[in-house]
Amino acid sequence: MNHTEITPWYRQFWPWLVFSPMLFVVPAGIWMIYISVVTSDGSVIDDVYKDGRSYIVSTEADDLAMELQLGAQMQMIGDRISVRLDGNLDAPPQALTLLFVFDAHAQRDVEVTLSRTPDGRFTGQLPATIEGERSLLLKPLDSDTNWRLHGRVTMPSSTIQTLLPRVR
Repeated sequence: MNHTEITPWYRQFWPWLVFSPMLFVVPAGIWMIYISVVTSDGSVIDDVYKDGRSYIVSTEADDLAMELQLGAQMQMIGDRISVRLDGNLDAPPQALTLLFVFDAHAQRDVEVTLSRTPDGRFTGQLPATIEGERSLLLKPLDSDTNWRLHGRVTMPSSTIQTLLPRVR
C-alpha cells in the first residue's frame, strides 16, 4: 500500500511563492498613500492661468523687464540683503519684494520686503535663516508697472548674485 503523508498548506512551497509579494506590496502601497496625503506638491510661483485644457504661462512681466533692460545685483551679509537695481525705469519703486522660493515646498518660501535707501539701493533683512538652493524672484512691491527678475542662490551666500529677466 502506497501511503503519502499530507503536509499542511503552510509547509508547502507554492502558497508562499504566490502570497509573498503581497507581504511587501500592501505595506508599500499604504506608505505611498500616506506620503501622498501628508506631503504637498507645492505651489507654482509663476504667472500661470488655465485656458481650456492647457496651462498658459504669462510672460508679460518678464517681457517688460527685458524691454526696460532691468537687472539687479544682490549681496547678502549675514541676514542683511542689499540689492542694486539697474535699468531704464522712469521712477524707481519705493520698495521691492524678494522671494526665496524653495522649489518643492511652498511653506519653506521666505519673502523679504526691501526698502529704498537714499543712495538708491534696496535693503532688507531675512526673517529666518535659509539653507540650501533657492530660486529668487524680485518684483516691485506696489507699483503700476509689473516686472520681475529671476535668479538662483545656494544659501548661505555672501557672493553677489545677478538677477535677470527670464528668457523663454
